[in-house]
Amino acid sequence: MKKTLSIGLIVVAMAAGCSNAKKTTSSVTEPLSPAPVAYQPAPQAYTPPTAAQPVVYDSTPTPVAASGASAIGSGSYTVKHGDTLYSIAKSRYGSGKEYTKIVAANPGLEPSKLRVGQTITIP
Repeated sequence: MKKTLSIGLIVVAMAAGCSNAKKTTSSVTEPLSPAPVAYQPAPQAYTPPTAAQPVVYDSTPTPVAASGASAIGSGSYTVKHGDTLYSIAKSRYGSGKEYTKIVAANPGLEPSKLRVGQTITIP
């Protein structure tokens, strides 16, 4: 009987020990799916760019006649309301920075004192 009792105690001890053991289970029950991917349109067929036109630079700018100007280039010019030496040079030479040519051709001319109706020489 002692043997039976000791076997019984071993079985009970084993059962008690099993109930205290922590169960290890996985928290993931489903397999992982791949991360979502942003929509990407289907690739398009390659089309080569059209041939670019060559760039051609003018050696000198083309002057544009100002209102009231009789001729482009040298001659005389009658100052109109709102005219400045810069605007006259821009219309005659294509660049307002060329106003110094007009000042050099008109001794005594003061750019800040232009008068309407005044005649100046354009070189």
